Amino acid sequence: MGALRYAVHAYAWTSKWTKNALRLFGKARELGFDAFEVPLMDLEEVHPQDIRKEAQKAGLLVVTSTVLSEATDVSSPDRDTRQRGIEYLMRCVEVSAEMGALSFSGVLYSALGKRISTFPGQEYFERAAEALQKVARRAREFGLTVGIEPVNRYESFLINTCDQALELLAMVGEPNLKIHLDSYHMNIEENDFYTPTKKAIPYLCHYHLSESHRGIPGTGTVDWDGIFQALAEGGYRGIVGMESFAEVSDSMRAGTCIWRKMAPSSDVLLREGLAFLRELEKRHFAP
Repeated sequence: MGALRYAVHAYAWTSKWTKNALRLFGKARELGFDAFEVPLMDLEEVHPQDIRKEAQKAGLLVVTSTVLSEATDVSSPDRDTRQRGIEYLMRCVEVSAEMGALSFSGVLYSALGKRISTFPGQEYFERAAEALQKVARRAREFGLTVGIEPVNRYESFLINTCDQALELLAMVGEPNLKIHLDSYHMNIEENDFYTPTKKAIPYLCHYHLSESHRGIPGTGTVDWDGIFQALAEGGYRGIVGMESFAEVSDSMRAGTCIWRKMAPSSDVLLREGLAFLRELEKRHFAP
């Protein structure tokens, strides 16, 4: 058993979580994954006890994730919107705990894709921090880790880099609030991959190992050696994952901005990508 546990996001195969997606746990195990990432965007379709049962049957760990919309934006100036966001995140925490998830993470600090007309003032960070403090405290009652994921400038106006995520963590001040990195977004926003990865490790709970064009890892411009060197040097022992949209549906295309085929199939992308990542782990984590 290696140092890292590899997760696969359900969106590798499906654009919407339904009970039919439960069959994907077996597929993930067949492809060699250790964990499964369950999206909570369609929360009414998520049945945590069924997920827990299927995960246990397949011998997989579970993590969860979501994003906020403009209707649930916890950084919003509007009090009612913030309250809806807090209530939604609290429900996500409860569902994650019920299915036995190790962590719940994603864009939990502001609305995905929202644009504002100027740089965000400190009040946006303060409102997000106030909400996340409540959510993290609730999650701690279940022994659940909450992670915030920096994403690129086209998807968030608030948290784009590891340094910004660290600042928000300090404002919240809760020990179970961590960082979820994603190399696809880092390729746009960070100056390199090694430095932010190394900085994040004391607070790292998840890492999406996505290629610069979201294709097969190892075929783009991500500095994979820099990432794995930092993970190894920092002694990271936890979840990393593949977030792929190779078979993206028309309903997801506008959100993922994928307009060409990135691999022959999701299975090919995941199989070849996982083999590449495990080889990197062997090289960098070797005794």
